[in-house]
Amino acid sequence: MNISDFSLNNRTTVMVVMAAILISGLHAYLRLGKMEDPAFTIKTALIVTPYPGASPHEVEQQVTRVVETAVQNTDEVEHIRSFSRAGVSMVYVDMYEHNRADAIQQLWDMLRRNVQRCRLPPGAGPSQVYDDYSDVYGIFLALTGEGFTTAQLQDYADFIKRELMLVPDVKRIELFGNRTEQITIQISRAKCAGLGIAPEQIINVLNPQNELVNAGSMEIDAKRLRIQTTGAFGGPADIAGLLIQDRTGSQILLKDLADISRGYVEPPEPMMRFNGRPAIGIAIAAASGANVVTMGDAIQARIDELMADLPVGIALEGVYYQSRLVKGAIKQFMTNLLESVGIVIAVLLISMGFRSGLIIAGNLILSILGTLLVMQIWCIELQRISLAALILVMGMIVDNAIVVTDATLTRLQQGELRWNAIAQPPRMTAWPLLGATVIACLAFLPIFVAPVNAGEYCASLFLVVSIALMISWVLSMSQTPVFCYYFLKVSPTKGSKAPHSGLSYRLYQRILSTALTHRTLTLLIMAGLLAAGGFGFQRVPQWFFAESDRAQFFIDYRRPEGTRIQAMADDLAILEAHLGSLPEVKEYAACIGQGAPRFTAPLTPPPPAACFGQMVVNVHDYNNIDVLIEHLESWFMEHLPDGEPHMWKHITGPTADYKVEVRFFGPDPKVLRHLAEQAKAIMRKDPRARNICDDWRERVPVLETVFAQQKARAAGVERRHLADTLLGLEEGLTVGLYREKDDLIPVKVRFDPIQSTSLETLPVWGNKPASTPLCQVINRQTVIWEDPIIWRYDRRRVIRAQCDPVRGVTADTLLKRLRPAIEAIPLPPAYSLSWEGEDELSRRDIAGLQKFLPATLIGMSLILVFLFNSVRKPLIIILTVPLSIVGIALGLLVFRMPFGFLSMLGVYSLIGMLIKNAVVLIDQITVEIKAGKAPDRAIMDSCTSRMRPVMMASMTTILGMIPLVSDAMFGSMAVTIMCGLAFATLLTLLVVPVLYSLFFRQENIA
Repeated sequence: MNISDFSLNNRTTVMVVMAAILISGLHAYLRLGKMEDPAFTIKTALIVTPYPGASPHEVEQQVTRVVETAVQNTDEVEHIRSFSRAGVSMVYVDMYEHNRADAIQQLWDMLRRNVQRCRLPPGAGPSQVYDDYSDVYGIFLALTGEGFTTAQLQDYADFIKRELMLVPDVKRIELFGNRTEQITIQISRAKCAGLGIAPEQIINVLNPQNELVNAGSMEIDAKRLRIQTTGAFGGPADIAGLLIQDRTGSQILLKDLADISRGYVEPPEPMMRFNGRPAIGIAIAAASGANVVTMGDAIQARIDELMADLPVGIALEGVYYQSRLVKGAIKQFMTNLLESVGIVIAVLLISMGFRSGLIIAGNLILSILGTLLVMQIWCIELQRISLAALILVMGMIVDNAIVVTDATLTRLQQGELRWNAIAQPPRMTAWPLLGATVIACLAFLPIFVAPVNAGEYCASLFLVVSIALMISWVLSMSQTPVFCYYFLKVSPTKGSKAPHSGLSYRLYQRILSTALTHRTLTLLIMAGLLAAGGFGFQRVPQWFFAESDRAQFFIDYRRPEGTRIQAMADDLAILEAHLGSLPEVKEYAACIGQGAPRFTAPLTPPPPAACFGQMVVNVHDYNNIDVLIEHLESWFMEHLPDGEPHMWKHITGPTADYKVEVRFFGPDPKVLRHLAEQAKAIMRKDPRARNICDDWRERVPVLETVFAQQKARAAGVERRHLADTLLGLEEGLTVGLYREKDDLIPVKVRFDPIQSTSLETLPVWGNKPASTPLCQVINRQTVIWEDPIIWRYDRRRVIRAQCDPVRGVTADTLLKRLRPAIEAIPLPPAYSLSWEGEDELSRRDIAGLQKFLPATLIGMSLILVFLFNSVRKPLIIILTVPLSIVGIALGLLVFRMPFGFLSMLGVYSLIGMLIKNAVVLIDQITVEIKAGKAPDRAIMDSCTSRMRPVMMASMTTILGMIPLVSDAMFGSMAVTIMCGLAFATLLTLLVVPVLYSLFFRQENIA
């Protein structure tokens, strides 16, 4: 007994199961996890190795290369990117994207072990491996306080952090823009020289004073008593009272030789401002699998409680609050989903009749609710991709029910016995519909198994579509016959009327008869349309991922390398004042000296630098962003001409630093810079390129002090003495730590500033009591130029020339204009060129999607062969699939939309839809021929009887996609499916019967 027979014989059981699905599905929707975007793991770790005092070249050669070699021994490493700057090495390790979250942690452990074993030079390290570099902070808050000092603000930030860590599902909280306090001891050189006290003597006294010491314990009778000593600094006053002995043996208070003050680390560390006010950023990351809406509500509730107890003037505002955006996004998508459901049901009621429409609508609603139930069981969250999958599959869900209901209605209209008319259609169509449904699911399989991040990001598309389609097939074999039994009625008048006799049927029969009579001409016309579609498709602009509709954009602002962070802060203060005057701007946050934390997955924080700042600008309306950017571009040229602004919006998927990037590999920095300059010159000549730069930036001056070994040693001065003296001029020497509660505050020694710009008379203390002028321990001082940044890629030096297209031009269009001239640049031996930016991302992800496409197509073909036990019939179906390109090209050109990654997903879904339609046609032709009809009559009658199911299946899909057309992310995919399916369906209704007639012309087709 098959499913349909069992269902008809156990109708009460089926109705109870349907009621259970209805209730459970509604409950599942309320309990499902909710996110804005699917969770996927960014397979990148960051290794930071300090090497104080080393030049960028020394860092590269002595540290970066060593770390790269150690990293290379780790399994699954795809690329190694490194960044060497004076005093620090940063190595980015990219694992192969086919690794999923469950395997990546083991790889990080292996990476950490290999890095720990690498042998660094003295003074370098230790290396820190940040395998949480890819953590996404879904909530980014700014704490401000009117009238509060930075130290007080930081205390409140620490308090809020401790409290919010107790909220369920909070994984990690980081503070941004918090400044490190320090105690500064500024020594007077004149007083030290007069008393014969070397600064090193003071340092030697300070160093051990605040160290924790173990005094042991002692036994008293039967007990053991621990001994604790005091004497550690209790504050700046204790440091000021420290006794120093001069050369005569007299003791002098430190406060008589130096000024002791409490302040902040100099030069200033990266800082943050919100709406122009000093702020501390609080970034909150959710635990894996957390419901960000529930977590966000819990965090907001706890913040409301905490703020009630904090002083007036303290404010905590949101720079980015994912849970609020998720609520809005899900609300919008649920509106789209309900609109799709309403459109599909309305179409069914109008075209199929009231009763038939309600039966099919019942299948649709139960399929969606059943899908939500399975999603809850399989822990698939409601997010942008899974909701889009539900809308995408909306029309496809009802295909099976339409076929069964239409066949039942036709049999009843022909006067067949009611039980047989209801039971026979699901029996006859069970296997063809199952095969077509599996084929439709397989069309999405290459997305699920694609070994790239984009595949992991879109994985729920395949899962949700497959769940929904398989549930719809089961329901069409069970719920649909039962509902037909109870609700489908045919009036006597309608029953006496000949089926398929309406105007639309007669028009289709006339067109089909003409096509069958002139088969060669028909196929030539189709070939011409296919060629025109291919030609038109070449005119469609290419776009990797569309821009997001989030009401937020970024301003990356750079000044020349070597710029002080104070100058960067002053420039951004001017920008902040202007942003505050713009009515379109809602709020803005300035991250000075660093980028914002990764609060969305596509956002990659740039390496920190004093000459860099990033503005996060929230606006009232997303549609105003382009106008704002255009205004700000001219504003920057007038008010901040020395800066280099780079303004960009959110991208819905993986993104590159710049849209168009070309890499030059080679050993010599001078040659690399020359090649990059040639590429940038080509970019500047193209009016469609903007934001032109390279990632090595400007060369910077360095004051080189040549140490005189013999003269200096005669004066008792070592290299460390010279270095300490020069370090004490600005940054200061760290001589200890002052412990205050749970804080460790560094104690630094600085010398009073020199009175002239010359360093020649600067006193240098060595091993002797008297100081020696700087000019007597060095040979010369010269200014040299060096590269401030050295990038490497896969253990080779690399420089990138970068640019963006102007608005209205895609990256692909600009690349095609620039590529010939840039690739014509002559490259010396040992130098090479490759393209990065969106081109590389697109090629990599498309290659990943296509990797398993051949296997999927073979699987589809085998199912077709199994269904029909024939080779020619599957070949007919396969030949109809390319016809969709005609509608795709026409639709994208008319709607002026680019073809991108998600459009390609739309093409994959089209393949499944078209094959399913063709299967329905050919299966009916086969049934009619086996029943004894002549082949020509069987083709005509079968196509006529299947016209309504095929047209209805396509129409419901097309109209159900309407709500997605205006979506910034899915608009191009919706147009691809709608136009491709509309045109291909019309052609399929003609091409399939023509090819069938042609392929089986001389034989008994049965």
